[in-house]
Amino acid sequence: MTGPRRRVRQYVAMTTPHPHERAATALRRDILDRTFGVGEELPGGRELAARYGVARDTMARALEILQGEGLVEIAPRRKARVLQPTPPLEARLHEDGLLWPTETDGLGYNDLRSGGRGMDPRATDALSLSTSAPLYVRQAVLLHGGAPWALQTLFTPTALKSASVGRAATVAPFTDGPLREETRYTSSWSARPATPEERALLRAQGNAAVMEIQRVGFTRERPTSYLLTVVRSDRATIRIDRKS
Repeated sequence: MTGPRRRVRQYVAMTTPHPHERAATALRRDILDRTFGVGEELPGGRELAARYGVARDTMARALEILQGEGLVEIAPRRKARVLQPTPPLEARLHEDGLLWPTETDGLGYNDLRSGGRGMDPRATDALSLSTSAPLYVRQAVLLHGGAPWALQTLFTPTALKSASVGRAATVAPFTDGPLREETRYTSSWSARPATPEERALLRAQGNAAVMEIQRVGFTRERPTSYLLTVVRSDRATIRIDRKS
């Protein structure tokens, strides 16, 4: 039995758009209207700035907005290129507490951390450790059509063997490693504004809202993993599986 779709919306007071937001809106409209076709290089920064009546630095910020939306690709020493508009992603929160996209086309991820040590108060509390206990950390930005839609961070008290199974690096240990032996899990989720670090990694705007899913895995009643998944609410719709 399938569960309901849930989309987080954040309502904010109307404000006057900043120049880079206005430029992004105008360029977005031109891309969607096919003034600039898919795969086409955009004019250079100076020409774009003149076209949309802003400074070059302002235009660069506008391009960053559209890169976060998956509409353009920006590369060093090259003109920005128009991408195929990415449709909203549907993801399913399964009964095992893991979030999987319904469709696999266009998916990818960028590893940010792959096993170094770190500390996190919420993770150590969930794992019943002292707040100063160092943890092993894996972190990845999940991509759809080249644009980020979620950030996953996995904390474990012991080192994990690196594994790659063609899915998100943070979830790989659950399918190919010691954590596959877990006997149960707990999870909770909520909606909140994105932090500055999350906005930067997810290429989201200042008033972005995210869905946060916290998952704690247990092996024979001992907590062995803490997985934090932060989803851009404007990029993904989450369907929740319910036990029948």
